Amino acid sequence: MINDLLRWRQEATKDDWSKLAQLAKTSTGYLDQIAYGYRRASPQMAESIENGTKIFKRFKSVSKEKLVFAELKTKAA
Repeated sequence: MINDLLRWRQEATKDDWSKLAQLAKTSTGYLDQIAYGYRRASPQMAESIENGTKIFKRFKSVSKEKLVFAELKTKAA
């Protein structure tokens, strides 16, 4: 199942992804971990990502709620 941030990443260019990382004050690597389901965004990070994606008018923005409550790909034993 594709999550909102992964959908956004696939629609965006490499430069857009880098710009989003700058706007969210994080790295593209950390955004990748969230997008691919290896990490869950904190409420603060989710809000930063949501606000950052709203700047890009050609893409549908990412919902902070979907980031905070996203299912992870791997689960601890």
